[in-house]
Amino acid sequence: MMNAVAETVTTTEQQLDLDFRINIIAGNIKKGMKQFGFGSGDLWNIDPKVIQVIAGYNVRVRNAAYRARVEALRDNMMLVGFKKDSPLSVLVVPNGVNDKGEEQFAIMLKRGHQRLEAVLEAIALGKPIETVPCIIAKEDISEEDLTADLSISNNGEQLAPYEMAVLCKRMSRFEENHAKIATKLGIWPNQVTDGLLLINGPIEIAHYVRDDVIKFTLAVELIKEHGAKALTIIEQSLSRSQSAGQSSIKPRYVPGNLIKKAATKAAPQMKDAIVELKKDQAFTLLNPKTQETLNQLIALFEKAQEEEAKLNIDEPELNLNTSET
Repeated sequence: MMNAVAETVTTTEQQLDLDFRINIIAGNIKKGMKQFGFGSGDLWNIDPKVIQVIAGYNVRVRNAAYRARVEALRDNMMLVGFKKDSPLSVLVVPNGVNDKGEEQFAIMLKRGHQRLEAVLEAIALGKPIETVPCIIAKEDISEEDLTADLSISNNGEQLAPYEMAVLCKRMSRFEENHAKIATKLGIWPNQVTDGLLLINGPIEIAHYVRDDVIKFTLAVELIKEHGAKALTIIEQSLSRSQSAGQSSIKPRYVPGNLIKKAATKAAPQMKDAIVELKKDQAFTLLNPKTQETLNQLIALFEKAQEEEAKLNIDEPELNLNTSET
């Protein structure tokens, strides 16, 4: 029989989220449901065991947190069954013909991966659930629409930054403009830019983020700062963190971060010290190159103060001792 998924690239399980491609063709809903013998009221009641999961479509990382959510749903279903106010969203698609020449259909999951997984586990444990309520999607089933749906229809557990980055990469196949991608996914343009920066960089860094070895924001920050050397910096940071008994990268263990932090904290005192040094008669006795360096440092501070003053124009003075009423 013809596969309902016309194109699905399968390499390793870890690459499915990036390589996923799909071409869905809508099928006749009434004929499809008649084939399976499922009825409808306000919702279609479908045996969850016949619902197919599209390989690679769901961007959720199957980590410990994912399993915990599925198990919590399963345990709840063991007690109260599958709640009718949380229906699954499915697609009915053509799936070849049978020996009699009759058109056949497949029911494929669009939304509700964790709920489907949980109900199947509950059934395996003996819970008598014959059907689950489903909404059948008839529109917005192109690859682009399905990709966007993973983001904009998500009203439960929010996608992790890595998972959203994968969606940004998928959407970039159809649209180059980051602002337009952001609109379709319901996020900010800078999230698209940062997501693509991660996914288009070394795959090892993306996997570190996926596996919670390093936070998304820190990884992107290091990629922006160090470019091609970012992976080396991250691996050095991981080694330092592990030596300190940490399983994930902490900012303090990133090479140079402690020095940057100390310099930032000491900056006001450094400026005052340099200004006082310039007033001292001994300043003119310093090496000309040293004088030039100190003058450049003062110029940097002065420029920053000027920029700060511009930002403060027409702004009311902030009084931290009062509160809004």
